[in-house]
Amino acid sequence: MNLQLFLFTFVITLFGILSLQAEDKRPNIIFMLADDLGYGDLSSYNPESNGMAPNNTPIRTPNLDRMAQNGARLTDFYSAAPICSPSRRALSTARYPNRLGEWAEAYRGSPDGVVASKDPTIGMWLKQAGYSTAVYGKWNIGEVKGISWPGAHGFEDWLIIDHNTGYFQHQNKNKECQGSPMLFKTGGERVTNLEGQYLTDIWTDLAVDFIKENRKDPFFLYLPWSIPHAPLQDPDLDPSTAFDAGPKSNTPEGREAFVKMVEYLDSRIGKIFKTLKKQGQLENTLIIFTSDNGGMLSGNCWPLKKSKQYLEEGGIRVPCLMQWPSKIPAGTISEQSSIMMDASVTLLEASGALKFLPKDRTLDGINLLPVLTNKVEVDSNRTFGWRRRDWGPTGNYLRQEAYRSGDWKLIRTYKYLRNKKWSAEYNDELFNLGQDIGEVENLTEKMPQKYQEMKTSFDQWKTEVVNLEPDFLIPLRDQLGSPANLPGVIVLEFNSRSFEGKIRKGKTDELVSDPVNENGICKVMVKAGATPPLLHAIMDVDTKKYSKMRFEMKISKGREIGAGRAVLRHTIWKGDDLLFKPIADDKWHEYVIDCTESDAWSQWSSSGRIGIALPVPTTGEVEISLKTIKLDQ
Repeated sequence: MNLQLFLFTFVITLFGILSLQAEDKRPNIIFMLADDLGYGDLSSYNPESNGMAPNNTPIRTPNLDRMAQNGARLTDFYSAAPICSPSRRALSTARYPNRLGEWAEAYRGSPDGVVASKDPTIGMWLKQAGYSTAVYGKWNIGEVKGISWPGAHGFEDWLIIDHNTGYFQHQNKNKECQGSPMLFKTGGERVTNLEGQYLTDIWTDLAVDFIKENRKDPFFLYLPWSIPHAPLQDPDLDPSTAFDAGPKSNTPEGREAFVKMVEYLDSRIGKIFKTLKKQGQLENTLIIFTSDNGGMLSGNCWPLKKSKQYLEEGGIRVPCLMQWPSKIPAGTISEQSSIMMDASVTLLEASGALKFLPKDRTLDGINLLPVLTNKVEVDSNRTFGWRRRDWGPTGNYLRQEAYRSGDWKLIRTYKYLRNKKWSAEYNDELFNLGQDIGEVENLTEKMPQKYQEMKTSFDQWKTEVVNLEPDFLIPLRDQLGSPANLPGVIVLEFNSRSFEGKIRKGKTDELVSDPVNENGICKVMVKAGATPPLLHAIMDVDTKKYSKMRFEMKISKGREIGAGRAVLRHTIWKGDDLLFKPIADDKWHEYVIDCTESDAWSQWSSSGRIGIALPVPTTGEVEISLKTIKLDQ
């Protein structure tokens, strides 16, 4: 009996050990994302350096060339957008950015960005699967601690910039910078002791250390590099180089700096490969390299049309290399049409992390490993869609749309007016990419039946994918009338890290501080003699539904204070404001303004401005605090 018990226990223990060993054979995963690299910039895609001068100067990338030789090179791989933010949203969520809402089709994000609790991401699932996780690079999908920063999205260690900065001086022109580095580490603490060090070196050193520290456990290392995005600053420059210095991107000097930057990135990637090999981890590491969108103006997008910002092929078709020595045959060249979310799904499948997805979660990619390992045939009938949008305080415009089905591609370009405005008029083009990769011959007239078929299919794609009722709606209608139901209720809220509205200080800028958001409250210091500062938003308002503006305000006591005004300008700055009497006693007071008392309310247009003109003290200085400004019925 004891012998039987012993044998049973031995078998169970052995099974457990073997299971753990099988689990441990899951690959390490490294996802490397270049920033604005063109399809024709790598010699593995363009060995003869074809293209237009000066952007056809060759770039030496021996490590990426070796990666193409030792793994797979995808010839028909797409970004999910022609600009960085929506592309990164797609990579992280493994879904079209459009599913987050129309706001996510643009560079600008919602106040909270991609909210981890509502839209889970690959870092979260890989962490659940037992992977050690880290991200070093340009984040760009949200910057609210505990909500959309890397810690909320499953990353245990991180050092990031939210938006592009200088490569030596880690600053930018964002209003929250104020001369401070925009580099943040695990927990959200600002890093100030690395000024003068080249960003790519900082991230590479962290990556090498992370790999060494995780020799025994599977890891996920996300490296969204900022190279070669402007400013064009190569590593040989003086470390004191100003954050915004560098040659213009559409010049020979710009291309020269671009080339040096990409070559240097390749050398840092080589350092990572060398570390993996030395640690004995190279064979079982899945490495993916691609670009967030097409090449910028110093990039080479040959043989494709246009570049970053556009939905022609040069703006969205990007290089993509995948290496996993123990799985993917060396020298694989795949013509499988694919998109950024496929890379996300591929790494989730390889890691065994797909089982942690919520059951009702739809992903928009496929696992590419079967086709890259010759287990299945290329699917030549896949469909993809894109929308290019700009929105902000001054407007909301759909610039382009595109749809690919098999070899066929439809591009819809809205008529540009001026001053960053587009009309509802558009021009459609139809191309057969199998015969015309440069998108030269428009076939809309020659093939009217195919043209109609593509339009119908694209409309269906938009119905299925574009989320018209997200948690956050753009507060301005675009030229097509979307969103149909304006959010309306919120004029200004202060939950984000920086002030999202507009402030107009007149000619007394030095007497009014910049607005500062803190825990949902906006604070402004106002000195005597100032022109009343206007905190406002540009937004369309449903004046039939709403009639009142409501907000809470607190003014520090001890000073006499002038009148406040509800700013109601129906068309740009035309309109009639309404006065109200503020109370300065260092306590919160609610103010309710009847907007219908202003003639502006009945004349409201989509370019209307609404907000508060803050009161000004007769002497000294006051601190004015505001909570959410909203509309009421």
